[in-house]
Amino acid sequence: MLLGFDALRPGVITQPGEFGLLRMALDAVANAVGREHLEQERARLETNLQHARRMETVGALASGIAHNFNNIVGAILGHTEMAEAQLAPDSRPAHDIKEIRRAGERARDLVEQILVFGGRRDAQRRPVSMKKLVAETSSLLRASLASRIELVIGEVPEAAVVSGQPEQLQQVLLNLCNNAAQAMDQGGRVEVETELHEVTGTRALTQGELRRGRYVRIAVSDAGRGIDEMTLGHIFEPFFTTRLAGNGLGLATVRETVREHDGAIDVWSASGVGSRFEIWLPCIAELAAGPDDSLRNFSLGRGETVLVVEDAGQRLLADEEMLAALVYEPIGFTCASDALAACRAAPRRFDVLLVGHLTPANSALDLAAALHQSVPDVPILLATASADEVGADALAAAGISEVVRRPLVSAEIASVLARWLHFRKLRSPSYDRNAFAQY
Repeated sequence: MLLGFDALRPGVITQPGEFGLLRMALDAVANAVGREHLEQERARLETNLQHARRMETVGALASGIAHNFNNIVGAILGHTEMAEAQLAPDSRPAHDIKEIRRAGERARDLVEQILVFGGRRDAQRRPVSMKKLVAETSSLLRASLASRIELVIGEVPEAAVVSGQPEQLQQVLLNLCNNAAQAMDQGGRVEVETELHEVTGTRALTQGELRRGRYVRIAVSDAGRGIDEMTLGHIFEPFFTTRLAGNGLGLATVRETVREHDGAIDVWSASGVGSRFEIWLPCIAELAAGPDDSLRNFSLGRGETVLVVEDAGQRLLADEEMLAALVYEPIGFTCASDALAACRAAPRRFDVLLVGHLTPANSALDLAAALHQSVPDVPILLATASADEVGADALAAAGISEVVRRPLVSAEIASVLARWLHFRKLRSPSYDRNAFAQY
């Protein structure tokens, strides 16, 4: 009645007036469909806005607690390390202190994850070659995964280029591959496949949907214990975890990063069979080759020698393994005087100096100042859990070139090392690290 169909006679439409009524009815239907589409789009945007507001709240909360909590955890770890040095390695007190230190390290790592998950991610995007990113990530994974895990990397198309932030995208791959490895208690294969796909229409995935366009699909598969259907519905929720040592932010961070890169996630899993996580990211035009490639700050090293000072032996070993995976040659010392003596004996031996934790706290700055006096042209990096208590004047006086987070983050330290080595080369054209290979 409302659209006027009651005024039409049964049979074939022949009268001009009837055509007008039909046109009006079709216009009304089209307008109704249009309004429905706009209402759905408005609802989607409102959901995204509410999500963004929640993330902003989490970011503000994380920023507020990070400083004080890191200072507390830093004090705990510092005193446990000093206490461990005074106890017999196999004694019960040493075992208890070791457990306290492990709990403190987990607390510190949790704060780092909260900062990554809830922090602002407004850094400028740039073209990212997935071929290069996957190669760099596989190098890090092979250095860190257990020997029982076989990492299989498929061929990555040259045209697989996305717009994004390489550090965040690398963290996505690291999280997924580490999760896959942890799902195989007895060992097995972690496979990474990268393909290009043309999506011709809207496609719904388990986390998000794809619109029409060209996409890069990165799939991480394992033959582990799998995930049951009930658990599968919660794995991307913040702080949800099925592992005693987990913090529940790994997959939540993956989902947030993929969303921010305008992508989507598809997950398949079956208990006792394995899991497959697919990351779909919009593909852009292929990178143009050239010396000013925008990814150079994220490149691997070329065998440059890095002096590393860290009084905790296990952490020093972890730092050396990370630097070796980034294709640098780390030379580690647990004693400040030994590091200083080595630097003075061969001033041209080291390309970068990395000073970590030393006891007491001001020893790191004292060592940096002495190193800077011996080799003033060599960049000095200070690795610290919190630099808020160290003033800029003190850093400058000690000759510190830059402060990096402790424990080291592979993406950050790779970027910082590449930048300072490039800067040193520009500042000293005669600098040629290959000339120092004999040391």
